[in-house]
Amino acid sequence: MPKNYLAIDYGERRTGIAFASDSVGIAFPRETIDRKQKDLWAELERLVKENAVTDFVLGMPIHPNNHPDSKQKTVEAFAEELKQKFPQINVHTQDESYSTQDAQALVGATPRGCPYSAANRNAAKPRIDRAAATVILQRFIEGNF
Repeated sequence: MPKNYLAIDYGERRTGIAFASDSVGIAFPRETIDRKQKDLWAELERLVKENAVTDFVLGMPIHPNNHPDSKQKTVEAFAEELKQKFPQINVHTQDESYSTQDAQALVGATPRGCPYSAANRNAAKPRIDRAAATVILQRFIEGNF
């Protein structure tokens, strides 16, 4: 039976989503959930059903000195809630270090310091969030398949 992975780049404002099947082994961006416009849990429930998800891959912020910071604690709390709400689905974590920078390169977002970069970054944020989830999932796939 194939495994279907849903990656989550968790954010308190926006959450990036990516998908992969172990039968293909390539991560694809799926969508970005704007938490001011949609209920994250309802959207995850929909995505689980639509994609027959067997496993979650959650991007985990790892501080360079390996000491948990506030963002890591927030994501760890989200992981626990994810396990409670979807007990039938495996939850894996994947180091998300530099995933946003890699995602910015993938989507062609303007780098910091350019005169027009703030507007471009704001417009690109939803694409960057789902691209970051894709980067996280592809790293997980490459490390586990």
